[in-house]
Amino acid sequence: MPFLLSQLIEAFRWLGALAVVGLHATNLFVNQADIMSAPHAAPAYVWWFLTGFESGHQAVVGFFVISGYLVGGAVLARLSAPDRFLRDYFINRLSRVYIVLIPTLTLTFILDFTGRYFFTSSTFYDGAMFKGHFTAGLFFTSLLNLQGIYYDYFGTDGPLWSLACEFWYYITFPLLLLPFAKAYARKSRFFGFIGGVLIFIFLIFPHSWFGFGYVLWAVGAFATLLSRPIIRSRALSLTLLALVLIAIRLLVRGAQLEAYPWLSNVADFLAAVTFANCLIAFRDGPQSGYRILRTPLHRSFADFSFSLYAIHMPILVFLRAASEHLLSQTWVMRLAQFNNYLLAASVIIITILSAYCFSRLTEAKTTKLRQILRRWCDRMAPISSTYHI
Repeated sequence: MPFLLSQLIEAFRWLGALAVVGLHATNLFVNQADIMSAPHAAPAYVWWFLTGFESGHQAVVGFFVISGYLVGGAVLARLSAPDRFLRDYFINRLSRVYIVLIPTLTLTFILDFTGRYFFTSSTFYDGAMFKGHFTAGLFFTSLLNLQGIYYDYFGTDGPLWSLACEFWYYITFPLLLLPFAKAYARKSRFFGFIGGVLIFIFLIFPHSWFGFGYVLWAVGAFATLLSRPIIRSRALSLTLLALVLIAIRLLVRGAQLEAYPWLSNVADFLAAVTFANCLIAFRDGPQSGYRILRTPLHRSFADFSFSLYAIHMPILVFLRAASEHLLSQTWVMRLAQFNNYLLAASVIIITILSAYCFSRLTEAKTTKLRQILRRWCDRMAPISSTYHI
């Protein structure tokens, strides 16, 4: 991958994760109900703009496009290859997801149980948002990545809905395209395709974001086939992306969205296409300039962005309940003053540091887990060759 493109992706991964954390931290700790009706200092408006719902939501749209570009694009590139690729592909995908998901669900259980047990003066865990979510059944369905599709999320970790969608894109995409994989026998291609279709039908049936999210994911995947970007200038591509995101943040909300709910999907698709064009522009353009992308900090922060996204919500809810227990709900959710912003910033920093420590025990071990799984599969080689995997 060209260096600048790699750096752009790494920068967006951690900045996007930070945008989602900022959105949820603001919802839990900062009351800006008077932001449009009373004068505020400039930093308060900046905070409002950067941590609004659309800022976090468009970060998730970007994650889908990047995932499609990297994972779906790799599948498209391998279809015409002479060697079979599904074994290594599924090892890579399953290890990447589950080395973080299983510890995440375990940590969610520990934090939720501890918070509900000790912070008795806080009623936050008992609110409608989490009612009925603390069950063993939802823990199991989340292990199967069905949260947000067929079932509610487990505990307080609502953001895992997007991981469920991506996981099943990873599974179904190569199966749906298997008829074009020349390295596999006709029977394998046929049954693989039928399996992909059946799984897709099963997942598309309930009302969820799975179907539309697949469109956005596919935008990233099929963008890799473009011989050149729609807009070749990297500077112009970035500028257009910024303008689109600013327009979405300011216009796709409130009364406009209530009157025209279809605006949300249109905005998401426009942002996805604009971002995909940006990726192709940085793939094909000269690999010079853009010093802001050349810092190694992007890779360092991106290395634990998945962990940050996965565990931030149960940590934030735990800290919200702790704050209510120690400071009172009235203080935590009064109209935001300097101390409220300071509390929210402190909570965000604690969450980032916690995610880093978590990632050292999970995400950072992905390569080692893949090696273990490959050795195990090598021992199972006679069976796998029988079924042409």
